[in-house]
Amino acid sequence: MENCVFCDRSQFEERLCGETKDFWIVATLGQITDGGYVLLVPKRHVECVGAMEEREVERLDILIDQTKGVLYREYNLPSVIFEHGIVGQTIKHAHIHIAPANITLSERVRRDFPECGDSLITYLITLCNLYTKLRKPYLFLKDFGLMGKIIWNPPAPPQYFRTILAETLGRPERANWRNMDPELDKKLWSGTVLRLKTYKF
Repeated sequence: MENCVFCDRSQFEERLCGETKDFWIVATLGQITDGGYVLLVPKRHVECVGAMEEREVERLDILIDQTKGVLYREYNLPSVIFEHGIVGQTIKHAHIHIAPANITLSERVRRDFPECGDSLITYLITLCNLYTKLRKPYLFLKDFGLMGKIIWNPPAPPQYFRTILAETLGRPERANWRNMDPELDKKLWSGTVLRLKTYKF
């Protein structure tokens, strides 16, 4: 799609950690953690994971597991996984966030959106099936050791998950990737690329 950052490889080439037939693994701008924070981005332009095709989402589940394993080997931390499914997206192209951090965000999300319906899922194909039926904006979260959770139509601000991740880790200044110290950020994402490029995805 024209003018989409994630449809133009040249926009993130230097942050590219790896790729598969269907996905890019990209070190994110705005490394809230001390490195290892990546995005899994479909090569095909699609608005959110819920709108992806069955074969793509099956491959995405596998890639998430592989990426979590690599991050655990490199950073010795479990990962938190999330997606802004059309809620608070700053780039209108699906992307899953994976950040190595020994925290949980579920309780905070529950407090922030007590009135919103939610669904627990094991595989992303369930997210796709529910999204096809409901066609509602959503947030998706998977804390370490817990089932995935979809929060339907929450009144979340832009970069909601980034904000609560940064606050939970005591680094609120890193929440907005546009405002993060560019020198520190480059050091962290460059280190992420260096460490992850050695792996086959």
